[in-house]
Amino acid sequence: MSRWKAGLIHLTISASIGAMVLALMLLVWYPQPLFAAVGGQQVLLILLGVDLSLGPLATLIIFTAKKSRRALIFDLSVIGTLQVAALIYGMSVVFHARPVFVVFSKNSFDLVTANMLNDEDIAKAKYPDYRHLPLTGPVYVYTEMPTNIKEQNEVVLSTFSGKDLPEYPQFYQPYADHQTAAGAVAKPLAELKKLNVDGTAEIDNAVRNSGLNEADVGYLPLRAKYQDQAILVGKSDGRVIAVLPLQPW
Repeated sequence: MSRWKAGLIHLTISASIGAMVLALMLLVWYPQPLFAAVGGQQVLLILLGVDLSLGPLATLIIFTAKKSRRALIFDLSVIGTLQVAALIYGMSVVFHARPVFVVFSKNSFDLVTANMLNDEDIAKAKYPDYRHLPLTGPVYVYTEMPTNIKEQNEVVLSTFSGKDLPEYPQFYQPYADHQTAAGAVAKPLAELKKLNVDGTAEIDNAVRNSGLNEADVGYLPLRAKYQDQAILVGKSDGRVIAVLPLQPW
């Protein structure tokens, strides 16, 4: 077997694994368009770059028919082990950076990722469903400032260290029980269209698919680490209609 054939076989195997990783990210952990909101492109490029480039390239370099079978097996085993280790590490980074909650409070949503929450706060969640992080995509929840003075002070003081109310699972409540509050403060779509002239067709398509009239749909900002987006909701019931990768401010 030539080195080019060996490299091609390795590339084909790596590409197949890369495709499965991409499907897992886009279909389960990072549903569109939240992938861009949390900067998934950067992680994916590094992950697939290692998987698709370094392994097959190393095989192309070291593979030669002059080597003994035992030497080739050893070299390829080392390359495969290093590639698998790099893939596992990359997947762990992807897993811990995945979106887990979309938190509504006051007049906007916040996208919370797994690495923004600590185990102690998760364990304090009032509702059992929020005492573990979802594995199949983010869950919509509602939160508000606690009435307890001690808890209020804790939240306020934590903002100075960069931790805000949406990062306290102990105050999460089911979004379905409070979604009318989101509809009540939703902004008119005309404002979103002014901010995103090129996104008018995308907004109209989302409204059309909802079965509602444009006057019955509003939007709220979704704050995220890398890219803020817009969430369309029904004005009467606060039902989430769509998440659009549009500028909400």
